[in-house]
Amino acid sequence: MQKEKQNYKRFSVTMPAELYGELEQMAEDRGMDNRSMLIADLVKRELLKYQQQDRSRVMAGTLTLSYDASADNCANKLMAVRRDYLDEVISTFQVMLEDGKNLEIWLVQGEVDKLYTLLATALKCNLSVLGQITFADAILPPLRTNR
Repeated sequence: MQKEKQNYKRFSVTMPAELYGELEQMAEDRGMDNRSMLIADLVKRELLKYQQQDRSRVMAGTLTLSYDASADNCANKLMAVRRDYLDEVISTFQVMLEDGKNLEIWLVQGEVDKLYTLLATALKCNLSVLGQITFADAILPPLRTNR
């Protein structure tokens, strides 16, 4: 199978010499062959942040939570949150850590605003809950149909 050739555009960037040096170092530290690869990666990351500003946009991502497993029935409260957001929580993975802590990773998809509400709801389960959401640059294929 022949690899599809991508369409590229070339442009010029002018920046202070010190910033250029830092960019060069960053590309080297990340093992990238050239600055173009690094700049494309940085632009993709910023575009992903920009897309999240549209709170009605559907995006996929991971919600990562850590908490004290013994604290105030926290695991059961989080299970109830997952049930309340059944359409958004696609899959979960739980790991027991040392010192009675748990780590949960939830694969999620839905409107950005609803996913942030999901995170806020999960964080309210207990004071020991720490969490964040990371969005992906693509969404999952359709998971449900009425056919």
